[in-house]
Amino acid sequence: MNILFVATELAPHAKVGGLADVMAALPMALARAGHGVSLVVPLHRGLRLSGEFRRTKRELNVPSAGRLWGTRIWEGNRGGVSLFGIERDEYFDRAHPYGEGGADYPDSLARFNFLARASVELARYIEPVPDVIQANDWHAALVPAHVLAMGLPIRTVFTIHNLRYQGEFGAEEFGGLGLPPGMFRMEALEFYGKLNLMKGAVKMADAVTTVSPTYAEEIQDEAQGAGLHEVLRSRAENLTGILNGIDEEGWNPATDTELKANFKVGSMKGREGCRLALEQEMGLESANGRPIFGMVTRLAYEKGVDLALAVAGKIVEKGGRLVILGTGEAGLEKEAQRIAGKYPKQVAVRLEHNEGLARRIFAGSDFFLMPSRSEPCGLTQMYAMRYGAIPVVSDTGGLRDTVEEWDSVKKTGTGFRGKASSELGLLEAIDRGLALWNEPAMMSVVRRNGMSRDWGWGASVPAYEKVYRSVLA
Repeated sequence: MNILFVATELAPHAKVGGLADVMAALPMALARAGHGVSLVVPLHRGLRLSGEFRRTKRELNVPSAGRLWGTRIWEGNRGGVSLFGIERDEYFDRAHPYGEGGADYPDSLARFNFLARASVELARYIEPVPDVIQANDWHAALVPAHVLAMGLPIRTVFTIHNLRYQGEFGAEEFGGLGLPPGMFRMEALEFYGKLNLMKGAVKMADAVTTVSPTYAEEIQDEAQGAGLHEVLRSRAENLTGILNGIDEEGWNPATDTELKANFKVGSMKGREGCRLALEQEMGLESANGRPIFGMVTRLAYEKGVDLALAVAGKIVEKGGRLVILGTGEAGLEKEAQRIAGKYPKQVAVRLEHNEGLARRIFAGSDFFLMPSRSEPCGLTQMYAMRYGAIPVVSDTGGLRDTVEEWDSVKKTGTGFRGKASSELGLLEAIDRGLALWNEPAMMSVVRRNGMSRDWGWGASVPAYEKVYRSVLA
């Protein structure tokens, strides 16, 4: 099959979240399985400067906002995947893919409508023509609409990476999309009098996927459905949850050059060096035989960061240390800094994006905190387990699908799950982790369980192939 992915992120040069990592891994996994795979992304500033894309003579005339835009196409190749960058500097040559100062760019709808229309136009000229276009999250959600409007014989799959960001705009904005008037209706893009891009894609795509089986179930209920639960329920027969994987070659503690020392199952001495180096890098006093808890996260209510900050004092009281890396909501950033100021040698906070430091936190922490209220899939808990940190997470979404509760009788499991949205549930899970810490032999078993799991894309590729075959049938 020939598959064209459309997305706004691609690690490492245009990365905001997990979407970038998925786009760097899933298309290549499908290419290795023998499919013809292409990926279209906006030519963000980071991608232009990366050297991975080259400017070509290929130019498309893209109708958008009432005019034809001459659009240059940049090309590259990664792991057998053909890369296409959509050049439109006034839209994409910016400091950030989505916005600045905590707000989206005011022309977000125009930017991402242009991406969708240009991607569909490009699909007509790729050889061989794609059988399926897979559009990812609300930024690419207008792809199914443009395919239908143009009457193209291409099937579409829409993937929800995070339902809470839907692309909602005023009804008056619809006229600038270049779509037939009949698409602003309940069965398409209209939602309670507004324009909702994700809702439209759910209704108009041939199939819908999301990034874990549990999340696919959760979003059909009101509590996790972010207002779209009934719409998703109406597509239940065409909605599939497929667990994300990770790039196990890129995330490998045995070869990672960002680490102080390398290690692997059966040869763990280097991990102790990573632990000591993390204490020194973050300015912590020695944990003196007590555990280090790590967090690499977007500082957001959705991620349960407030719950982690609420129990930080308890972690310190129990002799533990806490390391937090990330940026996000101003109030949570301020509170994290306040707690770090209160416990300057026990709690360390870095408000930044720093992948090298993230890797060192995975490799140097004993436990990894992830108390999300909602988690479509999550990749960081997989990275943490791959690097030997034992996850302490909420029992929700992809965390439920990837973290198996430790069973001391059967000697199975990879971590601890607490009740979602509950400070008490998080504390109880932390206490179970601390009890394990007091049994070093069992700690080694749990750590080995997590490091030995197959976190790659091997199981996911057949699931995607099944979805593609279903829409082509």
